[in-house]
Amino acid sequence: MHPYNSDEVARGAGLSRGVRDALADPIVQALLVADRIDPRDVADLSRRAAAWLYLRQAADRKTHNV
Repeated sequence: MHPYNSDEVARGAGLSRGVRDALADPIVQALLVADRIDPRDVADLSRRAAAWLYLRQAADRKTHNV
């Protein structure tokens, strides 16, 4: 049914539970297939966004504690 291994992506390290649950949802998987979106790209984007937010929060804490 799915050209990509969504189960593998949904178990991926570094993803929040919400993202893992969403990628494991059959409706989300069907929408990704319909739009030809690789779930690995969604997982990678989620990881990069989380890392960026973490660094931004750390920088904000640093500037507010000075």
